[in-house]
Amino acid sequence: FPEVAALYELVSRDLKLQDVFGPAASKFNLPFAAHTFNLGPHVQCLLHRDSLNWPRGICPVIVFGNFDHTTSGQFIMVEPKVVLELQHGDVFIFLSSLLTHGNAPLREGEERMSWTCWMAGGLMRWIAAGHQLVNQLTTRA
Repeated sequence: FPEVAALYELVSRDLKLQDVFGPAASKFNLPFAAHTFNLGPHVQCLLHRDSLNWPRGICPVIVFGNFDHTTSGQFIMVEPKVVLELQHGDVFIFLSSLLTHGNAPLREGEERMSWTCWMAGGLMRWIAAGHQLVNQLTTRA
């Protein structure tokens, strides 16, 4: 996704994310404006689409925990009819605003957590609108 990565870098510089996130932004070199840490420890995401994310934006998911990925906690994508057996430490990149996704329940005593990075569609619109909210835009003659 080189075009998306380049755009994320522009957004990161435009929003001065290094100033917001401090040293962590430069240490990890991640251009995502938002991060979600699902620390559970029994994280189960019901089937959903992240409709407010930027539609062309990639969304990496990093899975952590102590669970049997062959029998529980699988990553489910509805439209392509795919179930992935993501295990501890796996990273998966997908379009979270376009694909309905979630994960299967865990078995008793298991733990599953995740770290997700994403880009809000509203940030992209704000930058494209010249740092204005859409409702502040006026028609030019």
